[in-house]
Amino acid sequence: MTTSSLDGIMEQLECADALDGLQTASEALRNHYQIDHLVYHWVSSSGQQYGCGTYCPDWVARYLDAGYLRIDPVIVGCYQRFHPVDWKRLDWSSKAARAFQKDALEHGVGNQGYSIPIRGPNGQFALFTINHSCHDEAWAEFTESNRRQLILLAHAFNQKAL
Repeated sequence: MTTSSLDGIMEQLECADALDGLQTASEALRNHYQIDHLVYHWVSSSGQQYGCGTYCPDWVARYLDAGYLRIDPVIVGCYQRFHPVDWKRLDWSSKAARAFQKDALEHGVGNQGYSIPIRGPNGQFALFTINHSCHDEAWAEFTESNRRQLILLAHAFNQKAL
């Protein structure tokens, strides 16, 4: 894909005035980058959640019903960091984390992930996440070549969500 198509998606995101616009932009970006999933997930200090993305509805429902927010190594690990995080650098060693990962993979979540933590006013915490199924080398190359754009996109999503 060309830079001009990414510019078009950014313009679409800038014009978004509701969750539907963010959802459309997340799908367009997933297609642009040719990855499995892209998700924006916002959590308030009181635990309220808001988001959009390309995970299947069954996985989203399962995640919420199982209370995975409390044990998700991506949420836990990124809450402790300010910089983008490759999921391979997170702690997946606990029994609960391994069970969560197995469940996620069974629901179509990719084996690779890259999450950008975002802090906002009044204790707001958000994650902009991409994930895909591929080998480690391909993922490392992808994230290295696209990390700057992804960081800008993460903050653009957060600005619109706020």
